[in-house]
Amino acid sequence: MAEPSLNFVHNGLRSTSKLVVLSLVSVVLLLLDNRYDVVKISRNYIATALYPFQWLAMQPVNAVSNGMVFLEKQQNLSNENRLLKAQNAQLKLQLSQHAVELKSVLNLNQLNQVQKAALPQAQVAQIVSNDSNPLADRFIINKGSHHQIRMGDAVSDEHGLIGQISAVQPLSSEVMLITSTNAVIPTMVMRTGVRTLVYGRSGSLDLRYFPANASLLPNDLLVTSGMDSVYPAGIPVATVTKAQSGNGSPYYRAQIEPVAQMRSSTFVLVIPQKHGQTAHYSADVAVTNPTSANHD
Repeated sequence: MAEPSLNFVHNGLRSTSKLVVLSLVSVVLLLLDNRYDVVKISRNYIATALYPFQWLAMQPVNAVSNGMVFLEKQQNLSNENRLLKAQNAQLKLQLSQHAVELKSVLNLNQLNQVQKAALPQAQVAQIVSNDSNPLADRFIINKGSHHQIRMGDAVSDEHGLIGQISAVQPLSSEVMLITSTNAVIPTMVMRTGVRTLVYGRSGSLDLRYFPANASLLPNDLLVTSGMDSVYPAGIPVATVTKAQSGNGSPYYRAQIEPVAQMRSSTFVLVIPQKHGQTAHYSADVAVTNPTSANHD
């Protein structure tokens, strides 16, 4: 007994016949749709019934499309963020460079004003080399013997005394800072006129022998006394941060800080020595008896 076939298409129906039958059915449906409202209503019902299936079928497509749009937006945001960060870093760098340039210009203008006002014979020089070691006591300037710079000339920034010429070449010079252990500066208290010596101490300053019977107060300003041929009188050297007398000592226990900006200055003033005399390091002109120096 032969099994029933599940093929709904008659084996004898040709492709041409199929095309003709389907075309006739389509024409009939079109005519019915135009002439009878029942067909239109039925079509609307069928479309309404099929809409959820159409909506569900479109969800994967919409999800993929939305995902692609989201990823594209994220990529664009990431690119814009990187661009903004790069521009921000560039602007910060430019701002920092402008700040440094502005500071250099301001320092140079201040030095020029000081030179014109009080030290017309001084020369403005630029620091061209500074040791990376914070305890280093020397740096190089771009003026030398060709510019009439001589060994022993005082060096100052716009705030106060910074050092002394310790070596001279034709186009450059070496400056020894006042914080060097070889430096000794004759000074006096601006408020009282009492003279004393300030010593360099490996990156700082020391006031060792200020007599206890004299007046010394915090915030007192120490300036060069002009008692030697190196430093003109009246150049700020240091300020007193602590002053304590007593305890049976004939001298104050004092702490002082330099006025000059030792590590941040860019331009300096080279001040010629008085009477055109060539001087050596400050240590060579220091008085060996500190007590007598205090009572000069």
